[in-house]
Amino acid sequence: MTLPTDVDIEQIPEETLYAVAEDPKTDGATLDLIAKYFLTTDALIQKVVAHPHVEKTTLNYIRLFVSPASLAFSGLSPNSMPLPESDVEDISQKRVMAIGSLKVPEKIQLALKGNKEARTLLLKDPNRQVFMAVVASPRLTDEEVDNMAQSKNMPDEVLRAMARNPAWVRRYSVTSGLVNNPKTPLAVSLGFLKNLRAKDLERLSKNKGVPAALRTTAFKMVLRKGAHT
Repeated sequence: MTLPTDVDIEQIPEETLYAVAEDPKTDGATLDLIAKYFLTTDALIQKVVAHPHVEKTTLNYIRLFVSPASLAFSGLSPNSMPLPESDVEDISQKRVMAIGSLKVPEKIQLALKGNKEARTLLLKDPNRQVFMAVVASPRLTDEEVDNMAQSKNMPDEVLRAMARNPAWVRRYSVTSGLVNNPKTPLAVSLGFLKNLRAKDLERLSKNKGVPAALRTTAFKMVLRKGAHT
């Protein structure tokens, strides 16, 4: 079974997708498409993995980019990775190579549904749609968000989006990370100064790695707070 080339796979009813994944006549290309768009649907991925026509590249993709729990559910062993590129030993390099072969819509799906390693790589993608899809991923962990707030390699658009997320900026580690990150737009950093603890504010006022205007404002706030104690 094959899907029409112009079909929007995300609009196909779930029961139809399961029927396609179970059909012994379904070709490898269709199974690969299902894997890339439904990476977090464990039961469907399990059927893809078990299909007689599934291609090694599809199994590689699943192995590289699903969570450990989903990998176990699918029936793929973490240690059985049938990668044809035997000369490439580093698994992180294998992920880079796999992502490099994806089209933009497939990268967006991976950003939303892939594992932590996929999101880390896709944050570096030059395409705005791709790296912003990572920010929108419901699978982001608190640790990842903290690292993003502190990273000097983040596009300022990502940092602005983080600052607009109420759930994230309620956490002190995020606001502190954004303020101390020299890549954060100045207007964003200034807006979070009032949230800093006194010791962190004083530390920021001496931090030559941030913009001078931010240091100066922090220093004035330290003086004002000192005058009221």
